[in-house]
Amino acid sequence: MKQYWQQLKPRERMFIMIGGGFFLILVLYLAVLEPLIIKVDELTVKVDKQKTLVKSLKSMSKEVALLRQNTGGAVISKRQGQSLLVLVDRTSKREKLAKSITRIEPDGTARVRVWLEKAAFDDLIKWLSVLESKYNILVETAVVDKTPVVGRVNVRVVFLEGNV
Repeated sequence: MKQYWQQLKPRERMFIMIGGGFFLILVLYLAVLEPLIIKVDELTVKVDKQKTLVKSLKSMSKEVALLRQNTGGAVISKRQGQSLLVLVDRTSKREKLAKSITRIEPDGTARVRVWLEKAAFDDLIKWLSVLESKYNILVETAVVDKTPVVGRVNVRVVFLEGNV
């Protein structure tokens, strides 16, 4: 290799050295700098989205605080004298979970136990949210097991009447 280098004319050596330098710079740019620039751009977009989310949540928190002041912090219940068992059963039907319920039983006057099989996870979460936000019914315990079907779960849950 050394002998080959010595046989080259000075002009050819200069050309190879300059070309090698450009090649080295190109490799460094493509291997190091470009991936870093792409990652920085992706993270900048994520940060912007997070900032937008934070602004939205701050405005919502102000609205929630205002609503709490206006209602005295009390959860407005729409139970209209219905028993916990009836309410849990009725809302499960409305939230498309009635077919998944295999067993439902009262546990005293303030608790209800519910067993669901192959329930749609998204519908389950929506149902739990409705029970808590609209009716002040809380989840005391819940055991969620995955099933072979994606998006479906087996659930054992105990509901508890919240303080109104």
